[in-house]
Amino acid sequence: MLEIKKITKVYKMGEVLVNALRGVSFHINKGQFVAIMGPSGSGKSTLMHIIGCLDHPTEGIFIMDGEDISKVNDNKLAEIRNKKIGFVFQQFNLLARTTILYNVEVPLIYAGVNSKKRKKLAEQALENVGLSNRLKHRPNEISGGEIQRAAIARALVNNPLIILADEPTGNLDSKNGEEIMKIFNKLHQEGHTIIMVTHELEVAKYAQRIIHLHDGLIEKDEVIENVF
Repeated sequence: MLEIKKITKVYKMGEVLVNALRGVSFHINKGQFVAIMGPSGSGKSTLMHIIGCLDHPTEGIFIMDGEDISKVNDNKLAEIRNKKIGFVFQQFNLLARTTILYNVEVPLIYAGVNSKKRKKLAEQALENVGLSNRLKHRPNEISGGEIQRAAIARALVNNPLIILADEPTGNLDSKNGEEIMKIFNKLHQEGHTIIMVTHELEVAKYAQRIIHLHDGLIEKDEVIENVF
């Protein structure tokens, strides 16, 4: 479903070339839950940006759902992001002055879904993460854990090909972090494909598989026997 073939990414910082990725290759099957780990500077954020269609690789091939998107233009990347990828960020990125329900509707607005249908889909997504009683609340009226659950609902609402989570527990205490990971585990059991970037091993262990990056290369790709 998703294949990375010898992907490189080189940034120019003044006169210096920085090799963020040095020929990374792997594939992810439909329904897998994969964690990407690595220290600062390992290339995990760069890899996430490429998988999330937020950036182009310098070289290599990136195939998603049978389509080579390595060289597509920015407009096509934006279309793929909207239709095929659901994002969950560490900083939540909800609109502060609008309701939780409207926040979850936003991807559907960009997709051109009519108001009646998008409201129904947003309500269903919020119910799926246990927030059906928070539809009219604003982000400053609910807890951090509930905000992240709303962000997960927003990621789900378009029924994306991939859920891409960037440090999803990074701004949460351990209790709320555990609750969020239980939701990801539930989504995985329902058949969703999840790719999660994290620096926390205890969080990564919720996944089936951990890809370890170091200095822009895959250091280890291991299958996890978890009990969650």
